[in-house]
Amino acid sequence: MSNNKESSLIKNAFILSLAAIFSKVLGAFYQAFLYQSVGAGGVGIYMKGISFYAMLLAISAAGIPIAISKLMSEERAAGRVDVANRIFTYSVKLLIFLGLILSVGLYVFAPIIADKIFADPRTTYVLQAMAPALFLVTIMSSLRGYFQGKQQMLPTGLSQVFEQIARVGFSVGITIFILKNFTRYNSLDIINGVAFGPFIGAIFGLFVLMIFYKRKGEVLKLNVSTQIENFKIFKRIILFALPVTLAALLPTFLDVIDGIIIPTRLLASGFSLGESDKLYGSFSGAVLALVNLIVSTSAAFAISIIPAIAAAIARKDEADLARKIKLSIKMVNFISVPAGFGLLFLGKPILDLIFNASDAYPIMQFSFIMILFIGLYHNTTGILQGMGKTYIPIISLSLGLLINVVVLTLLISVESLNILAAPIAYTLTYIVAFLFNYVAIKRNIKLKADWIHWFPRVAFSGLVTGGSALLIYNITFNLLFAIVGYTIGQLLSILLSVFIAFFVYVFVLVLSRGISRSEAMKIPKLSKIVIKVFDKLKIIE
Repeated sequence: MSNNKESSLIKNAFILSLAAIFSKVLGAFYQAFLYQSVGAGGVGIYMKGISFYAMLLAISAAGIPIAISKLMSEERAAGRVDVANRIFTYSVKLLIFLGLILSVGLYVFAPIIADKIFADPRTTYVLQAMAPALFLVTIMSSLRGYFQGKQQMLPTGLSQVFEQIARVGFSVGITIFILKNFTRYNSLDIINGVAFGPFIGAIFGLFVLMIFYKRKGEVLKLNVSTQIENFKIFKRIILFALPVTLAALLPTFLDVIDGIIIPTRLLASGFSLGESDKLYGSFSGAVLALVNLIVSTSAAFAISIIPAIAAAIARKDEADLARKIKLSIKMVNFISVPAGFGLLFLGKPILDLIFNASDAYPIMQFSFIMILFIGLYHNTTGILQGMGKTYIPIISLSLGLLINVVVLTLLISVESLNILAAPIAYTLTYIVAFLFNYVAIKRNIKLKADWIHWFPRVAFSGLVTGGSALLIYNITFNLLFAIVGYTIGQLLSILLSVFIAFFVYVFVLVLSRGISRSEAMKIPKLSKIVIKVFDKLKIIE
């Protein structure tokens, strides 16, 4: 039974991971397109607006949907379907009200936010264009929470995919339209146009969820309840959602802080406005775009594990709870470690190909470690939220934020570092936050710390993978450059090196016993490949 439960957890995470990968790849494609259309400076302006929008989105669309997911899962596990449905209906009403307030507020106060917070009036229209999306995404998130509470991840995954397709499609279209039809334009015109992308994407994402809800959603026939019962349900939603919202808000707050501190400190250090925008855009628009592409995959475990852990706690099955936690943490490492080494070794050609920003590679060299710790932070946050320890991630990331502000403020003025202080501070933030979360988890359940047995093997496998990828890339590129040219040669070389490096990683991981056969069997779609390696090497557990 436990194997089926663990397979279900991995399957749910796999669905969300695929959706996240597709969405992030598409987003990275557009971000690269935008980067090359308006330059790092234009992207820097856009990232200021999008970071503030993301912060408000965390307030409206993070805590309550996760509350829906967790509380519905608990009630369903206990057989109280009517209470689970009532939780959903009350949450939707609350989200509609909250989304409307934030959407109108962002539009009205955008000029003040742009001037007083970012000291950059150019972000005003970007913020106003994104305001309507807040309302629709808030409603959309409630339906995602509903399906996740039933441990049905396909609706969430598909809505993410269609939302991103619509968002990127519109943004690419409006960019091309401006480039072709206006002889006199500047990067700000394009930035203002693409700022409507989140709204268009939200329309399509919501439409997909409504179709699923109409087909698969239950008819919510609620039994008659007293005002006291309704108040108790509403209180449960708020008490759980508030700390979860704060926990989701803090990472976005980190991006807003960086959007304020980095440009202003660079200006104070003697850089021009254009230079500070370019450096900030290189970090936030190019390097972090690649980092977040990978992190989104491992972060899927944080979403999928919440209802699974809540159900295990409701059954009082501590052994199953410990297994799920250890498995999810290990899976995050399986993804993040080789990906981090891959960006360390192949970061320069990838940045050059996608963003035409090979000059941002030094920033990437200081950023590859953060991939693992951001993923682990999100994963352990999901675990703690599923356990009902919602206040701990707030404390952990608040401590990390404090470190970020201090380190960033001190180091960015150092002439030999300047923008390199950003990835250093960012990485330290998540190292501290993860360690705090992990210690808290160990204090609450009996979790055997066996990192010493498997992590060095995973790290070694990742290092070999990264080195192999670079070797294959150099050989392939040198052969293809004269035949198909620089760009096509670069693209084919990267794709081939990543493809071969994947099999190198699996081979070394199995050979070093970094993964067990039983763990491999729980990985959807990829289990057959890994098991074949076990069989070829004649490794039997």
